[in-house]
Amino acid sequence: MATPTCKPILLIDQADFCIAQCQHCQRIGLTFNNLLLGFKQEEFIALCKTIETVDFEQCCTLMTNGQPYLIVNTGHPDIQFSLSKIDFGRFRTGLIQALRRMNLHQLLKIQSN
Repeated sequence: MATPTCKPILLIDQADFCIAQCQHCQRIGLTFNNLLLGFKQEEFIALCKTIETVDFEQCCTLMTNGQPYLIVNTGHPDIQFSLSKIDFGRFRTGLIQALRRMNLHQLLKIQSN
């Protein structure tokens, strides 16, 4: 639930994929399919930079259904999620776009001060 001081800016808003950043506390909320994650700004930036460099083919794992999936660690030892190649492509592209928009919003904020 949003607090009265929470002023989120949408960075990505697509079907089943939304990333928003609170302009007050700078926390980032990410929903992707049925996944809901929250990040400090520096954690989100680190995730974006990591995912941007991942080569799906080299890092994927065959699951019990015989399909390749990328297992993504969340920073919590008991929580990971898996992405198919298609979902990984969407996730990666969205993270990169969100990071660029976040940087643009910060630059515009600096320019307006």
